[in-house]
Amino acid sequence: MRPLVLACALGGAAAAGPLPLTITEEPTPHHLTMRRAAAATPAPAPASAPPRPPPAPTQASATDLDNGYLRDVREPVSVRLALGYAVDGTSLTSQPTLGGRYPEDHKDFDALHAYGFGEGQFSTRGVGLPSLSTYLSSQFQLTARYQTYDPAATTSDHQIPLAPPIATWFDRSGTVTHDAWAELKDFLTPAFAPLRVRAGEMYVYGPWVLHMYGGLAGWEGKLIRAEVYGGSRVPDYTLALADQQLDRATIGGFSVHADLRALRESIPFTIGVEGLAFSREGQNRPSSSSQLELDWRPDRDIAVIGTVRGLAGDIAEEHFQLRFRYGQVTNVVVDVTHHTAEDWRWDPSLVGPESTDPLAPKRYLELGPVLPQLLASARAGTLIAENVDLYARVAASADLSADDIAKNSFSASYLEGGGALEVRLRRTIALGVSGVARETERQDYATAQIMDVPGQPDPLPLSGAMGERNFVEGGATMRMSLGARKFSALVEVYARDTTYAQDYCLGTKCGSTKDTGIDETDFRGGGRFTVDAWIGKRLRLYASYELSSKLPQAPEITGYKSLRLVMEGVY
Repeated sequence: MRPLVLACALGGAAAAGPLPLTITEEPTPHHLTMRRAAAATPAPAPASAPPRPPPAPTQASATDLDNGYLRDVREPVSVRLALGYAVDGTSLTSQPTLGGRYPEDHKDFDALHAYGFGEGQFSTRGVGLPSLSTYLSSQFQLTARYQTYDPAATTSDHQIPLAPPIATWFDRSGTVTHDAWAELKDFLTPAFAPLRVRAGEMYVYGPWVLHMYGGLAGWEGKLIRAEVYGGSRVPDYTLALADQQLDRATIGGFSVHADLRALRESIPFTIGVEGLAFSREGQNRPSSSSQLELDWRPDRDIAVIGTVRGLAGDIAEEHFQLRFRYGQVTNVVVDVTHHTAEDWRWDPSLVGPESTDPLAPKRYLELGPVLPQLLASARAGTLIAENVDLYARVAASADLSADDIAKNSFSASYLEGGGALEVRLRRTIALGVSGVARETERQDYATAQIMDVPGQPDPLPLSGAMGERNFVEGGATMRMSLGARKFSALVEVYARDTTYAQDYCLGTKCGSTKDTGIDETDFRGGGRFTVDAWIGKRLRLYASYELSSKLPQAPEITGYKSLRLVMEGVY
C-alpha cells in the first residue's frame, strides 16, 4: 500500500503546483532485505579505553564452516582416516588359453581375492611450539596370501603363492609411509621469517619428483624462493628387503627461483635454476642433473614457460608450454617436449648403459633404449550457456632417431585426437560423452613373426614391431550431485577397440599374408558405478563396483569384477 499512497500523494502535489527538485530524504522500502555492508574500520580508541574483543566471524564464514565446505586452518590438529574393504574376482570359462592350455583356478590364480586397505593423514600446527608443524601420511593393506602346490617342485610340501585376479600395489600385508616430517617456520627474527626447515620422509619437486629421507631448508620470500635438500632415496619400487638395500642412493639438490615481478619496477619474468645429484647405487653410475626455467607472464591471461634439463653437462630434455585464457571460460594449453638420446632411462637412478643383471629390481621398467623424440599436444576447454562443458585435445609424437638405429616400441610416432562433452541438467544431473583415437606407426617385420608351434622356441620380435597399431575408445557418463559434500552418484560405461601389430602367426600362414591365423584385434568394454555420500560434515561413505567384458586375448576367463567399500572420517 505504501507505493500506492506515495503515488497518490505525488499526483496531488503535482496538481497543486510544481514539486521541489531537491530530495531531502530517500524513502526506504521495508519489503526488501539488503546484504549488510561491512563495518568500517573504527578509529583508534584512547589509551585509557580497554581493548576491544576480536570481531566475531561473519555469517557467511560461519555457515561455510558448519556445512563443511571449508577446513578451519586455525585448528591445531587435523586427522583423516579411511578404511576400506575390496573383493576382486573372475571365473573360468571352458575355453583354453591362446596357447591351448586349460587353466585350473586352484593352481594358476586366485579366482576370488578379498583384502582390507586404508590410508590416513595426521597433521599438527603450533602444537608444542608455535612455529612447529608436522605431517604424517601412510597407506596399508591387509590380505591373506593363498598358496598352492608347486608342480615344478621335487617335494610335496613346497608351496607357491597364488596370484590375485587383479594386481594390487603389493600382494601381501604391509604398510607404506609416504610422508612423515616436522617443519619449523617463523622461528627466527623477523628478518629471517621466510626461512623454514623440514626433516623426515618427504617428497621434493625438482628435475624429478623425489621421495627421500633427509632434510630440507627453504626460503619463501617475495623476490627469492630457494631450497636446498639432501638425504637418501626411499625404496618405492618394492617392499622386499633385498631390494631396499639396492635403492638407497644418496641425494643432494637445490632450487632457486627469482620472481622479478616483486621488484619495484615490475618485470613479468620468473627465472629458476635447479640441480640434482645421485650417488653410485648398486651397478648404476652416479648422475648429476640440472634444469633452467624461464616463466614469462605479460598478462594475467597469458603464460609462457620454457625449461631445459641437462644430464652430466648434456641437454637431455627441452620443454615449452603456452597457457592462455580467452574471456572468462575458455582455456587453452599447448605443450611441446623434445627428448634427446642423452636422457636417463626412466629416472635419475638409472643412466648410461643398462644394468648387466637382467634380474635387477628396476629392470621390470624396461622401456628399451633412449631415443630422440618430439612430443606435442594442445588441449582446450570452454563453457557454453553455463551448463555445457566442452573439451578437445590433439597430440602427436615423432621418432627422431636415424633409420639404422634399432627402434623402440615406446618412442614410436603417433597421432592422437579426442574430446569430451558434458551437459548439466537442472544443476543436479549431468550427462557426458567422450572419445579418443590414436594411430601409431609400427615397423613391419613380416619375416620375423613368431611361429606358434609347440616345442619350438623362437626369439621375440624386435621392440619397434611390438605394440598397438591403432585404437578407438569411447565412453559415456551420467552423474547426479546434490551439492558439495552431500550425495553424488556416477554411472560410467566404456568400450575400446585395439588393433595390434602382426607379431605372431600359425604354421603356413606366416610371412607377408594378412591372415596370420591369430586375431590381432581386441575389443573390450566395461562399466563402473559409484556412490559418494557424506553423513554430517565429518563422515564419508564411498562404494564402487566395476566390471569388464570378456577379453579376446584371455578367453579362459569371463572378465573382471571388483567391489570397493570405503569409510572415511575427517577431524
